[in-house]
Amino acid sequence: MRIVRMALIIVFLLSLSLFGATELVGLIGMDRTMPEISSDREVLEIPCEYTEEQLLEGVTASDGTDGDLTSQIIPGSFSRFIDEGVCNISYVVFDSSDHPASLTRQVRFTDYHPPRFTLTEPLVFAEQEGNYAEAMERLSASDQLDGNLEDWITQTDTDVNYQRAGSYTMTVEVSSSMGASSTAALPIHVVSPENLSVGITLTSGIVYVQAGAQIDPGEYVKEVTDARGGTMDVSEVSASSEVDTAEPGIYEIHYEAEDSSGNYGETWLTVVVEE
Repeated sequence: MRIVRMALIIVFLLSLSLFGATELVGLIGMDRTMPEISSDREVLEIPCEYTEEQLLEGVTASDGTDGDLTSQIIPGSFSRFIDEGVCNISYVVFDSSDHPASLTRQVRFTDYHPPRFTLTEPLVFAEQEGNYAEAMERLSASDQLDGNLEDWITQTDTDVNYQRAGSYTMTVEVSSSMGASSTAALPIHVVSPENLSVGITLTSGIVYVQAGAQIDPGEYVKEVTDARGGTMDVSEVSASSEVDTAEPGIYEIHYEAEDSSGNYGETWLTVVVEE
C-alpha cells in the first residue's frame, strides 16, 4: 500500500509541475500591450449625409504587438446633441488578444438644422368640413438625421373652430432622437365653401426660406382649375405677400383667382423664415 501511495504522490507532483510549467509558458507569452486610439482633431466636421469614411477621418489606432489597427476601428452611435448640430461619438478597437481601446470626440454636422414641418396641402378648410384629424393628416415633419418624424408631432395649443369661417392658429411641436426640437404656430383658415369654387393647387403647403432671401410667390402655384374642373392659366392667380425675409418668423402668402363665370377661389401658403 505504501508503494501505491508513493506512486500516487509522485504522479500528483509531476502533474502539478507540468501544470505550473504550462502556466509559466502562458504568462511569458501573454500579450501585455494595450491598443490605443488617437484623433488628429478635437471636433470632426461632417455633413448630415455622411459616409463611414468621413466618420473615421482623423482617427488612427495601433498596438505594440499587432502594429497598425486603424482599419479595425469601429464607430459607435451618436450621443444626444450638446449644442445645435454638435454631439459626441465613440470609437472602439480590439487587438488580437481582444484588448479594447476607446475614444470619444465631438462631431459637428455642418449643414444641420432643426426638424422641419411639411404640409401636403395648405391648412384651408370649408366651414363645417374640416377637423383636427384631417389637419393632422396633412401635417408631417422630417429631420436630416432621423428622417420622418410624423409620429412624434404633438399639438400643444389651438383656437380653431372648424364650424365657423375665420383665421386661426394651431401650435405644434416635434423632437428628434438627438434632442433637437421645433415648434410652429401654423395658421389655419376656415372659409365659406364658395371661396373654394376655383381650385388653386400649390407646390407645397409650407416652405422654409433663409433670412434675407428673395421669395417669388408665383413659383409656388402649381395648377388652377375653374368651377367646372377646367384648367386655367396660373397667371390668373394674384398673390399678396406679408413675408418679411429680414425678420425670422412665420408668415403667409394669400392667393386668389376668379374664373370666367365669376367663381372665386383662395388659399394660403405658410412661409417660415429661418435665421
